[in-house]
Amino acid sequence: MRAWLDGLSIGEPVDGAPFHWDGFAFTAASRAREERSLPWAHIALLVYGVLAERPPTRDTHSLMLSAMSLRAWMIKELGAQEGDAVLDTDILFAWFQSLATLPIEEAARLVSSENWHTLPIETLLQLRRIKSALNLLSPLSETGIVQKHPELNGWLQLRSHLP
Repeated sequence: MRAWLDGLSIGEPVDGAPFHWDGFAFTAASRAREERSLPWAHIALLVYGVLAERPPTRDTHSLMLSAMSLRAWMIKELGAQEGDAVLDTDILFAWFQSLATLPIEEAARLVSSENWHTLPIETLLQLRRIKSALNLLSPLSETGIVQKHPELNGWLQLRSHLP
């Protein structure tokens, strides 16, 4: 499969015909889970990554959420492995940091307000994305990610209060 994929431009038509790359990535991720297969996970993550970097017609956040969900599942099943392209928890943490652009104190202040529902939709969306990332990270606490990145403790405690 990898040899076939290497001969293509991800996101582009295949042999002149439209190709459903999102579906291909989803299918590769499903195989990775069913077979507990790192090679299938590598393929899925490669495709998700390339699609997420394409022009803004794509839903970058959704694609990255799918990729990180697969990564978190593989780490939970196979264990964390520093330096591995799939199993390294630092990749998940870096992704979380890219989403958590608000200081934790600001996020806590926003969600503790009685009128948090009146926040601008972009702020609510940002808080929701942070919560989605935390939902993936939370089950990985026994992998050492929280010990390695203690700043996650506060975020994980705030998670249930986020929209």
